Amino acid sequence: MFTHAECRPHRTRALQVVAGLVLVGVLGLIGAESARADEGADSPVDVFSNLEAELRVTGMTFVASREDVNEFVLRARRAFFMPDTNLAKLENVRITATDEEDRSSFEVSCMRGELDVKTNDFLAEGNVRGTTGDGRSYTASWVRYDHERALLYTDAPVTMDDDTGTFRGDGFRYHVKQRRFRLLGNVSLVQTP
Repeated sequence: MFTHAECRPHRTRALQVVAGLVLVGVLGLIGAESARADEGADSPVDVFSNLEAELRVTGMTFVASREDVNEFVLRARRAFFMPDTNLAKLENVRITATDEEDRSSFEVSCMRGELDVKTNDFLAEGNVRGTTGDGRSYTASWVRYDHERALLYTDAPVTMDDDTGTFRGDGFRYHVKQRRFRLLGNVSLVQTP
């Protein structure tokens, strides 16, 4: 039997918060039911892994944190949590990351993506645009974030803009904690006519 939970917030911020609370409530109920059936199911990963059907959410907000510091906030117009994996498939995504001092670390927007709810790693695909904490902006077809290593990267062709000009390369590595950006292979300056 196919079942799913769906939150449909309107465009206002207040209703998005309500939808997020509804999602937390739904996940809490699922987790409470799972905990009764299988002791120890208390983390979000456990809740997702105990779903018996796909969970669909409209207007999702996901906060990744370590200790008391929010590392990034991911917002997606739609999310589909698959019960047999730790992945959430995302549509129309925007990610904003900050450091311990609440300064911007990076921003990413894309048409679709995937979030691993266990590791907080994500993949951004389709018209990926982003900025780094040191003021660079870039575009690429895909970008990955490795949460454990605090590394944002791609091996796809990239265009990067900073205060010295526009450059192209075969990819990049952005070490978030050090705010260090490096273009990879065949780097060239884009001349403007």
